[in-house]
Amino acid sequence: MKKLIRNIIVVTIISFLFQYAWEYWQCGIFYTVTDYGNHTRLMSSATFGDIVMTLILYGLLVLVNHDINWIIKKWNFKEFIIIGLYALFLSFYFEISALYTGRWSYSSKMPLFPNTNIGLVPVIQLLILFPLTFLISKIIIRYLERKSSF
Repeated sequence: MKKLIRNIIVVTIISFLFQYAWEYWQCGIFYTVTDYGNHTRLMSSATFGDIVMTLILYGLLVLVNHDINWIIKKWNFKEFIIIGLYALFLSFYFEISALYTGRWSYSSKMPLFPNTNIGLVPVIQLLILFPLTFLISKIIIRYLERKSSF
């Protein structure tokens, strides 16, 4: 149980750092937000949502691998397929939902996913940041395991 809690804490912190930075970077360039108060709430909500999605993905991979510590082991092709499909599904779902409800809109600088009105940047965000979060978390967790074994 200690390993699970440790892994969740590390993944949460790394996810927060990456997702927060990406959300603020992309928002100023690729989205149209005029109300600063709304902007702060939107960025906080988006970052929190990204962290939750990352933790659900971590849990899904724990279940698929039947291993709380899957993250520090050698990853197989199935991990990358699950991460990629999960990222694509969620990015499309949340972008379609937000555009339909008017939660946000794109600036003219947002490149679109081919043959859709879905922004390419948020799709790339999850495709890059999910595995990157797990990779950096893997390095940190391995370090913490080595450090505690002495």
